[in-house]
Amino acid sequence: MNDKKYKRLEYLRHNIDYLTIRERQEYYELLNEFTAHESYYNPEEAEEYSGYEAQTNDYDSGYSDEGVQHSSASNRRSGRNSSISPTLSERRKNVKKDKDSKKSPKLGKNGKKKKHWLRRILSVIILIIVVMAGFFVYGYSRGVKHEGGVAKPETFTSLKNSDGSVNILLLGADKRPGQSSDVAHTDTIMVLHMNAKDHQMRLVSFMRDTLVNVPGVSGSSKINSAFTVGEQENRQGVNLMSETLKENFGVNCQYYAVVDFSSFATIIDSLFPTGLKIDAKFSTVNGQKLSAVPVPDDLSETEGKTSTDKVLTADEAAALGYPDGGGTFMMIKPGVQKMDGRTLLNYARFRHDDEGDFGRVKRQQQVLETVMSKMKNPLTLFTGSSALGTTRAVTMTNIPNSFLLTSGIKSLFDMKNGIKSTTIPNNNDWQNAYDRYGGLGLSIDMVKYKAEAEKLLGQ
Repeated sequence: MNDKKYKRLEYLRHNIDYLTIRERQEYYELLNEFTAHESYYNPEEAEEYSGYEAQTNDYDSGYSDEGVQHSSASNRRSGRNSSISPTLSERRKNVKKDKDSKKSPKLGKNGKKKKHWLRRILSVIILIIVVMAGFFVYGYSRGVKHEGGVAKPETFTSLKNSDGSVNILLLGADKRPGQSSDVAHTDTIMVLHMNAKDHQMRLVSFMRDTLVNVPGVSGSSKINSAFTVGEQENRQGVNLMSETLKENFGVNCQYYAVVDFSSFATIIDSLFPTGLKIDAKFSTVNGQKLSAVPVPDDLSETEGKTSTDKVLTADEAAALGYPDGGGTFMMIKPGVQKMDGRTLLNYARFRHDDEGDFGRVKRQQQVLETVMSKMKNPLTLFTGSSALGTTRAVTMTNIPNSFLLTSGIKSLFDMKNGIKSTTIPNNNDWQNAYDRYGGLGLSIDMVKYKAEAEKLLGQ
């Protein structure tokens, strides 16, 4: 074989992956000629080329001569027809694409494996959620059963806001153990506003001595009397309170929840067995800054005295400006501490410091905000499911369990901006006036505060 043919053979061999069919035919002819020649003069080199020929034959198995017009041997050796054969650079690109396409099945298999593991992980997560939900429902039901079932709700007309937000009327009745509800007043009157759009809860407190028009009652009455009047008329206290808020402030209450002295203490002790951490705050008492404030202990008669209780005489109580005379008082120190249900109840009800009822409202808001912030802890919801069942049992409410376990929990965890608390009326934004019974109440600008209530609580 002459040098020209040998150089041509070397060129074709180095570009074997990019040859056209005609160039391959030329390559095989030159290769056969070379091996026949070298087998006589140089057997080792001929054997090397022979092995390489086998590899190229394997590669050519995927090619087809279909659609290729054969020409003379000279044309096959030249392979220069540009109208049929692409350029060398184009052929290299085509071979690269062909190699990449052969890799795609492997990627597909890996993708299937990943999807398989994702499905398994998702199944495990779903199983864990189902198990946790089962434990929650079991604990919740056990808590309800322990209290003998849920408290019987009252007849209530549900009023909904047009924007989809929800208002819950929260009432704290001053019914002591042994008293009937028709002699109880509501020391705590709050409306909790839940709006998923702005990720915020609003808490609006209405001071109990605010003078309003109670539907069906002539003259001005203190707002807390609406509950008593309603209870005396076939247990319609909650509904009459809702109607009173609607008539005077334009508030729509969709749900309600009522607790009394003993049920409040039970709720706190169930949810927080080791006590609820809170920063006790008091104003001056009759102008005095006290290291420990005497707070009336309303449960001492039925549950006995605690280690922090102290009996004050009428003169000692009068010296502090307490109008109700002596009795048993729980000594509560200002500052951060843990309180059990009974202590927290007395703290939230206290109104004998120099801020009076306005100070009591602030403490009530503080207690509710603290409780709700602690309830955002998922451990409280699942490990304390029995306590939640107890809470549901001792609370008179029309809130369905479906709402509590879906929208209620979602709103609690979605509360990015916390709770915004407001009091109606603002501090000292009132005039003293008398109700229909001659009792001293608070006369306020109803137009102003109705507009504010509608802005805060929706319509």
